[in-house]
Amino acid sequence: MENKRKFSIFISSTYEDLKAERQALVGVALENNFIPVGMEQFHAAPTSQWNVITKMIDECDFYLLVIGGRYGSIDEEARISYTEKEYNYAKDKGLPVLVLIKEPTVIVESERDAGEDKYDKMQKLDKFRERVKNDKNTVDFFTDLNNLMYKASSTFSKAINYADDNAGWVRYRDIVDIINEEAEGRNKINAEVVEHQQNMLEDMKEMFSQFGSRLSELENNKLTWGEIPTVTNEDIDKLFRVENETLNIGKPKGDKPIIGQDDVGNIPVESAFLLVYAADGDGQIIKIQTLDAPTQIFTSGKQFMSDNSKRESARWVEALDRLIEWGWVKSLGYKGEIFELTGTGYKKADWLKEGMGIDTSKDPLDELKEFET
Repeated sequence: MENKRKFSIFISSTYEDLKAERQALVGVALENNFIPVGMEQFHAAPTSQWNVITKMIDECDFYLLVIGGRYGSIDEEARISYTEKEYNYAKDKGLPVLVLIKEPTVIVESERDAGEDKYDKMQKLDKFRERVKNDKNTVDFFTDLNNLMYKASSTFSKAINYADDNAGWVRYRDIVDIINEEAEGRNKINAEVVEHQQNMLEDMKEMFSQFGSRLSELENNKLTWGEIPTVTNEDIDKLFRVENETLNIGKPKGDKPIIGQDDVGNIPVESAFLLVYAADGDGQIIKIQTLDAPTQIFTSGKQFMSDNSKRESARWVEALDRLIEWGWVKSLGYKGEIFELTGTGYKKADWLKEGMGIDTSKDPLDELKEFET
């Protein structure tokens, strides 16, 4: 049954220096079944701003902290920044806390605090960053906007796996759909059980009919005991089989054909590399599309395009399209930017890695040269 729960997540950060990052996180959150909440939703209210913030955090299922190069505005009463104050509140409430930290080495001067107290804020930021890293949170680091989207998608995807059973939001019509799906599933199972039992009865009828015919022939002296064919263990095994602790009677059904490619040699090397490297990473493939540049394909933080030409872009987009067509990869969300391996995809990746001898410890472009020469 499809999980139709959506999870609300409070996005906490300094604002002016991380506007683009916050906007990107809203899109990634929506693609991963999260409802983003943050200061963008603040509005005039009769209560104080802090009361509005705490009410929003109270109604969220997750809390996301993004740390850049600024400590931010300080609450004079608490003597800490509002961002750190929000973090403390979320921790006290017991919310699952996700953290994305911008690597300090890539932060430029314009992204840092300014003013007479900037050095004091820099010290407070360093102390806050270290505290968050060692505070039993889910923490990851990013270097730029594209890298942030990639890391955030992985963080959101993993967070759903340990969401509280009582967390999340479901629309009324979705609840009705779920109930109907469960009812249809039970009806289908019941129909399959009835069909299986009917087939068993038919097989048993045939068996007893044959046995009765043999007895009648004996009684009419048409056969002697020596002429009755001997039943072997193989004959019995064919008629009676135990599968998953269930007795099955009758001939086994033939194996279902496997959908997809079944020959290593028939799979284009680009599709094989994309699948294998994704399986050895976090299982996701990112497709970044912009108006002024060719589409780019990433997985596990690795770039697969040898140059930024449209020809090279088409080569790897086509490789991803094949994996989607074969059912080895599926799209997350509705934008077609984030994809993840299916169960079949992981199995095929293991098969391809062994069959082709792909060494994922090497850079994909270097390893790819071994197969193109």
